[in-house]
Amino acid sequence: MENTTSDKGKKLSNVYDAYESFKKDNFDMDALLKSRQKTIEVKKTLKKYEGEFGVNQKRHLLNRTLVGNSSRHLKDLDGLTLDKAISLIFTHHPITQPVNDYYHDFSAEEYEKKYKSKDVGPKEFFISKPTNADNGNVNEVVGGERIQALYTWVHSEMYHQPTSIDWKLFLFQHNLTPISLFGNYKYNYHYIKMLYEGTNKNYKEFIYDLTISPLMLDYLNLQFSKKEAPDENYAREVQELFTVGKRPFSKFTEKDVREAARLLCGWYYDEREEVFKEGYLPAGRFSPDNHDSGDKVFSAFYSNTVIKGRTGQEGKEELTDFLNMIFATEESAIYLSRRLVQFFVYPVLTDFVEAEIIRPLAKIMRTNGFNLSETLKVLLQSEFFFAEEFQGSMIKSPYDYAFSIFKELDIISGDIVRKNNSQFTGTQFIEDKNTFSPKFFAYDYKASIALGDWLRYHFLNSQGMMLLAAPNVAGWAAYYQEPVYDLIWINSDSITQKKGQIDQIAGSGRGFSDYESLRVNLYSLLKNSKEPENINSFINELSGRFLKDPLPESTFLKIKKSILTDGFPDYYWTTAIKEYMANPQKDNYNTVYVRVMHILNQILMLNEIHIY
Repeated sequence: MENTTSDKGKKLSNVYDAYESFKKDNFDMDALLKSRQKTIEVKKTLKKYEGEFGVNQKRHLLNRTLVGNSSRHLKDLDGLTLDKAISLIFTHHPITQPVNDYYHDFSAEEYEKKYKSKDVGPKEFFISKPTNADNGNVNEVVGGERIQALYTWVHSEMYHQPTSIDWKLFLFQHNLTPISLFGNYKYNYHYIKMLYEGTNKNYKEFIYDLTISPLMLDYLNLQFSKKEAPDENYAREVQELFTVGKRPFSKFTEKDVREAARLLCGWYYDEREEVFKEGYLPAGRFSPDNHDSGDKVFSAFYSNTVIKGRTGQEGKEELTDFLNMIFATEESAIYLSRRLVQFFVYPVLTDFVEAEIIRPLAKIMRTNGFNLSETLKVLLQSEFFFAEEFQGSMIKSPYDYAFSIFKELDIISGDIVRKNNSQFTGTQFIEDKNTFSPKFFAYDYKASIALGDWLRYHFLNSQGMMLLAAPNVAGWAAYYQEPVYDLIWINSDSITQKKGQIDQIAGSGRGFSDYESLRVNLYSLLKNSKEPENINSFINELSGRFLKDPLPESTFLKIKKSILTDGFPDYYWTTAIKEYMANPQKDNYNTVYVRVMHILNQILMLNEIHIY
């Protein structure tokens, strides 16, 4: 798939593009493609998988259905059959709302002074609250505090996600139908909520909601489209990217784009009417005066359908007719099934996969009314999905990479440490607790540090995959750019960034002020390990929490030797761990922290950490 030709969706200037960095590295594309094709000659079908459902198979299933797998999710599948595991994974969970988590550093008095509006209380919802439209030059609804709180909230939802596919499907649909960040937290929340709830409904209904959502109306210009000169951006992309795909699979015409553009004129949003009042749901407004009421005639690809023009508010019904026409095509279900296979199983497709997997899936999708979840249930229980060749065959996206580490190490429960010259203090030490502000012990404050700042900017944005910020309207190139696909996530820029990220996680921690840093909770990490005082057991267990396969003996010995230097026996490690666990204070902490983090650093630096 080539990049779209949309004017507005083509490139966001402030977004890091991983594909551009990948191209600069000058890899041999032909060699990459050949190496990938060798691994996917899988002649298995959608027949239900009847083989072993052990740890490897469960990990594979969780890796492909969660945003960041971790051992707590694997534990949820203990003793479950494949049927019961699928039932658990496809249990839909309701979404919440973001809250005021910025009160620690931004008081209600400061908020009112800045925005001339009273703030909600600490930990209270703010989305539905009316905002002040007459507050001078500083607009409350684009306030950075609440935009940041929105990101912290959605990342917290992913961080705490049950063992459910909800958020992975959310990322799938976000990539398939992306928009750019809008300076309005109510509309941003509406888009996120619409995507999340759309994972559990008819995809055609979701596209209807998407079409008239404020963010999409703005992003692809429908808000500004005039019947005298209809804008063709959305008319093209709703066909090419969101529903039926492009040649050679689909053969809609330029005339189809023009007719669709005529049909879509009239839809708009009214920010003043929707944002500055109670609530957050846009009205999906329609202006008959800006609608072309003539008939719209489509090509043979759409069976020469004629959508009758309408006047007045009946003009909005043409959108329903248009979507019914699109989803009546065979290609709509084929295109969506193809994207599901590429996202959840493997991106490079063969003729066998097209014929024996994608086309049967398309029939299942159509039978189930374009419900993506019901279609995925068949795919994820198939012998095709569980083929050994697909296990450990893809590169983790920045979201999967970051969340697998953050969740496994329970980053939000970490310690706050402060270093002032040679003086070292920490929230985990009894003698230091009264030297820290109460906010440093608050879970929501540490969550805002870890998920709203550290994760958002230093793990996601720097790797080219942040919510509401896809590089263009085609989404992230790793999910469509032949022949490299997910290999795009690995380039010289991203590797350099990841090395710095790992040095923070398994080192000094994430500094968020001149003095304070958030670190992994050492005591919790050791306490939750089965045999931390046994260095052999600990290295193997820690690596097993992040890697698919056991460490090769040479790698294991290299890590162990780097800890027990000069040939020191194992009991040096055992003594240090036991002394720390019995008395987790500063001297013992420093001795153990450096060594445990050194092991963690070496594990997280292994190439295998990037695959799943």
